Amino acid sequence: MVRLREISRTAAFAWSPSAARPLIATGTKAGAVAADFSNETVLELWDLDLDNPHANTELQAVGSISADARYVHPT
Repeated sequence: MVRLREISRTAAFAWSPSAARPLIATGTKAGAVAADFSNETVLELWDLDLDNPHANTELQAVGSISADARYVHPT
């Protein structure tokens, strides 16, 4: 397996495999603490930019919004 892109987050995620523009949504996972010790809850959207071979491996969020609740990964 080859690493194409990287998102430095501890979060629950969802993936949209749309042929036009593949996106990933991440949400702060309940009980997780970020590397900067922030406990803010944020929903972020990421464009994988798979058509760009020169893109950085670490992605930048294309959009984000604060949320009142934390996200929990279903078991």
